[in-house]
Amino acid sequence: MLVISNYKKGDTVSIKLSTGEELVARFDSTDADAIKVVKPCVITLNPQNGQAMLIPWLMSIDTASSDPVQIHKTHVIATNKPNKGLGDAYMQSTTGIAPASSLQL
Repeated sequence: MLVISNYKKGDTVSIKLSTGEELVARFDSTDADAIKVVKPCVITLNPQNGQAMLIPWLMSIDTASSDPVQIHKTHVIATNKPNKGLGDAYMQSTTGIAPASSLQL
């Protein structure tokens, strides 16, 4: 059984699924069967310029909602914190809040 205890609510996490998809999301909680995350996004390439971009993982959910999405642990291969650039891009795209490092005083 996969145990996830290194994250606290609100942490940005990367999750690799058995389907090959790599998600970036905000960690909500975990139980014996599932990881619960908020606003999961998948990393994909922009077909026009080839640059990486984040799009909602589940297109049919209310992206303005902060209701958690459950991902069954049997489908999770790996979890970790994303690199700083990706984590900052995720937070800016899902909250509109720019990272402190990009703010000019």
